[in-house]
Amino acid sequence: MNAGTAVTPAFRKGIGEAGRGGGCPAGAGRAYLTGSAMAERFFGAEDDELSHAQGWDAVFGGRFGRGVLNLDGERHRSYRQALMPLLRRSAVMAHQESIVEMLARAVSSLPLGTPVDLHAFTQPLAFKVAAHLFAGADEHEAEELHTLFDELRTPPVGELGTPGGNHAARRVGRARRRVRELLRAAVGRLEHTDGPVRRLRALPDPPPDDVIGENIAILILAGYETTGYLSARLLWLLARHPREQDAVRAESGDPATAPRLDAIFSETARLHPPLAWLPRTARTDLDFGSTELPAGTEVFYSVTATQRDPEVFVDPDAFRPQRFAEGARHGRFALTPFGAGRRICVGIHLGTLETKLIVSALVRQFRLSTPSGPYIGDVSHNGSTVTSAAPLLARLDRISG
Repeated sequence: MNAGTAVTPAFRKGIGEAGRGGGCPAGAGRAYLTGSAMAERFFGAEDDELSHAQGWDAVFGGRFGRGVLNLDGERHRSYRQALMPLLRRSAVMAHQESIVEMLARAVSSLPLGTPVDLHAFTQPLAFKVAAHLFAGADEHEAEELHTLFDELRTPPVGELGTPGGNHAARRVGRARRRVRELLRAAVGRLEHTDGPVRRLRALPDPPPDDVIGENIAILILAGYETTGYLSARLLWLLARHPREQDAVRAESGDPATAPRLDAIFSETARLHPPLAWLPRTARTDLDFGSTELPAGTEVFYSVTATQRDPEVFVDPDAFRPQRFAEGARHGRFALTPFGAGRRICVGIHLGTLETKLIVSALVRQFRLSTPSGPYIGDVSHNGSTVTSAAPLLARLDRISG
């Protein structure tokens, strides 16, 4: 199938196009899009055509509140405009020293000479960075918030009215209330700091403090899930490819601008985008090529399938960082791990920098190797974000000298 023209309307066929590297969200009334032609239509749609808010409700519901990720219209535009100065490349680079300090503390606790679950290391670290930058949280507060976010990331299991369903709903409710308490404290703590609180309060129609707290929650959520997974995947791939690992280790200077690491980052994000599917909901009847999608259709764009299109990438399932060598071009929508267009991820610069700093720090101190075994793919349990089908294990041995 030509991925440039693929639309699979689940409301007609009952199934979706799963692609490689992540389970396809199941359900009727859904359409699954792949390829650059669909990408242009998907990323170019206005909020009154494809709703982000309703799309992300299918993934996280309202458990984290509302913010720049899951809002539409004027509120999204005003909040994004207020927060963007904090997330530009130049602003993010100012945090490099504090990120390196947190990373050094985390690395010092890593066990050597035995397999380490890379994602179990990178995800809490990415959360601590996000909680520190956006909420001013210390390590103890960040650890509590991380536990609470884990409670909220997946919906309660079981139907209401059953003992199991009622217990799960109460547990999620308690976690939601505690997150609100901690973020209300963060709003008060940060009111005199140049950050999300001051920027949102400076709007002509400023949101109440609870809504500011919800924006902080969304920033943390978006800032740690993708970064933690992409960092773990990159380290695991380097452990499987010693020559590429040596090439990163040999690069001198700032990891943020190292060309080989940048190419490896792009190839990792191509093979294993941390968001396998981008969710939207049609707010009106829409045409996608020759397919008509009625209002209310849940629309999922497959980042993974598009980024493995054999018409764009030769040997698309292979790890080949050289395909992103300087000057290489693959098309506007060939690589969209952080989305594209006007709703591209606001944290793209922070996530990229943090991943490169994590990878560089470990590779320069340790030699990474993987246990023997088959290649480990991705799975998605909520229809968007991914995790590995099995733990991403690597052994770390300190480099002498």
